[in-house]
Order: sequence, then C-alpha cells, then structure tokens
Amino acid sequence: MSSNSVLEAIRTRRTVRDYTDKPISRDLLTGWLEAACWAPNHRLTEPWRFIVLEHGGAKREEVAQMCRNHSFATSEQLPEPKRNETADASRDEILSAPGFVYVYSLVGDDEVTRKENYAATSCAVQNLSLAAHADGFAVGWSTGRATQLEGLASVIGADESWEMVGILFMGEPERVPRAQRQPMEDVVSWI
Repeated sequence: MSSNSVLEAIRTRRTVRDYTDKPISRDLLTGWLEAACWAPNHRLTEPWRFIVLEHGGAKREEVAQMCRNHSFATSEQLPEPKRNETADASRDEILSAPGFVYVYSLVGDDEVTRKENYAATSCAVQNLSLAAHADGFAVGWSTGRATQLEGLASVIGADESWEMVGILFMGEPERVPRAQRQPMEDVVSWI
C-alpha cells in the first residue's frame, strides 16, 4: 500500500455522528467548504449549494423543532414516552452538533445534467469530509428525517428547484468507528 497522505486520509476517514463539544471555527469550516468547491464537475457547472446553520442560531433552533415535530408525527406506532424520547433525540442531535450544513445540487436543464450535478455535489461532500478529517474532525452525511421536513426550503432560504443531497453533521469525533471494505476482487472486474 502507498504511504500517500491522500490515500491514507481516504482509508482512515469515517462517518461519525457522536461528537465532543469542541466548536468548529468559521475559518476552519470555510476552508472545508472551499475544499468542497474544488470537486470535479463536468461542464464546470459548480452545482453545489451549502447552507450553514450556525451553532446556537435561530434557524438551527427552528429546523431542530421542525424535525422534532416531524419525528413525533411520524412515530405514532411508538408508546407515548418512547415517541417523545425519539422526537427529542432528533431535535437534540441537530442542536448539539458543532457543525450542521444542508447540501443541495442545482438540477440542470436535462436528466443527464441533473445526474452530473448530483454526482459532482457528492464529490464535493467527499472533499469536505476529507478536509475535515485532515483537521481532526469528522462528518456524518445524512439523508434522513431532517432532509424531509415540509417547508424546509423556505425556512432556510433554499430554492425549491434545488435537489437535496443531504445534511452534514460535523464535529470532533467522540470515538472513531472501525470499518472494513470488501476485497477488491469482489467489486472490480478486469476485462
């Protein structure tokens, strides 16, 4: 295996959702966002759009409450105490994460461009994740509950035509999970 630092970062980066309380400075986050914007993108469309909800900010509070309400409304099968606990946990995860960013992609004029833009935005997320990892932080990319909130776009100022790519929870990892991948022979064909 190569000792190349990029390859090492790719192999050691992990998805994390449990963070310490260490804050992320605006300068640090700005650097990660800049790294994201250097992702490859066909036709140079630069389709990524990032909306940062600042820690302790009013918009993050509003979105967290929306997520709590959504969680509560969609978990009616749970007994009442568990339903409230689940809803509160959804809200609290948003409020406690040191960094919280919505990621969208511009759609484009046709299906080919839409796919290329989405792929480029996914590459941007990977760039951001690797940049954060290089600084000792981690990213948890989610496409879950908090991306599906009714009225979200208008609350955070996103264009309704943009395509949701996900949320990035960010912070200093509380612990780094182990990971492994399938053997290359199982996923690569040489013909």
